[in-house]
Amino acid sequence: MGSVLKPVVHILLLLLLGLIATVLSESSSDPLCANVTANLHVCADVLRSGNLTVVPTTECCNALRRIQDKLAELGVQQTCLCVQNCLVSHIFDQDASIIATVDANAVDISTQIQSDCEVNLGFCISTDYVC
Repeated sequence: MGSVLKPVVHILLLLLLGLIATVLSESSSDPLCANVTANLHVCADVLRSGNLTVVPTTECCNALRRIQDKLAELGVQQTCLCVQNCLVSHIFDQDASIIATVDANAVDISTQIQSDCEVNLGFCISTDYVC
């Protein structure tokens, strides 16, 4: 009976390892960024819109506040890098930029969304910003 169970246990362990590898590959490559990435996804529709004709939802503003709260733990540079990784990997195509002209005053969406949500991350939510 023991010899029958060994191959089954090995197969189950391989399946478990495969499942763990899949879950880890689908999350942010940097575990420090997982919380930032999850929160930024809440604002994906507004960010993809390219302008603020779409009003940020309460959920989006709350998500940005949670990212702001992570600044104390991660620091501005690391938080900024997490945001940029999420933008490039999950929210936009690599060549896209979220800086968009809202009106003749050329207000960018990063400034506007932070202002509307009363959040100051200390950096632009942009693929172009140098952290």
